Amino acid sequence: MKTSITTIDILRHGEVEGREVYRGITDDPLTEAGWQQMVASLEGMSDWDIVISSPLQSCSEFAELIASEDDIDLDINDQLKEIDYGMWDGLPPSEVLKKDTDLLYAWSQSPTTITPPDGEDYHLFQGRVLAAFKKLIEEHEGQKLLLVSHTGVIRIILMYILGMPNENLFSLQVAYGSLSTVHIHHDETGQWGCLVEYK
Repeated sequence: MKTSITTIDILRHGEVEGREVYRGITDDPLTEAGWQQMVASLEGMSDWDIVISSPLQSCSEFAELIASEDDIDLDINDQLKEIDYGMWDGLPPSEVLKKDTDLLYAWSQSPTTITPPDGEDYHLFQGRVLAAFKKLIEEHEGQKLLLVSHTGVIRIILMYILGMPNENLFSLQVAYGSLSTVHIHHDETGQWGCLVEYK
């Protein structure tokens, strides 16, 4: 029976500049500490066949550096950017609380069914992320990938691998610079994934 394993190291970007806000498509650069968080998480790791990154600079600038240093291909993938918070994007929670009190409370209780004003529907977000992830698996079967992205994207991928329901979205803590590794096993019966490291 023919078998292969696709290894995907999934790295969240590090700390970014600016105050604490709903940061979906708001494109803030990394702080120096953020750079160091990402470097530390990948210490001693290499041999990726390709680096895949969100287009936002908090991810792409680091991904470009890794790809250049290791002389490997880089794929800037627009489908792996964070969810768009619409009119809330770039605003601190205190300001959103003042202007959209009831909606914010409703969203905090059910973020997968309530959408911020002019924001991206959770299920559409989930759909684009998983479509991109499955395409990467198909195109890079048996290879080792480094994927650099955001909290929401990483939660979607890990929930898919673990078979978690949408209601458990916030049950996964994804800290700045955190690294998760998943294996996708391929054989004649199909494919299945497992989480082999989460830190």
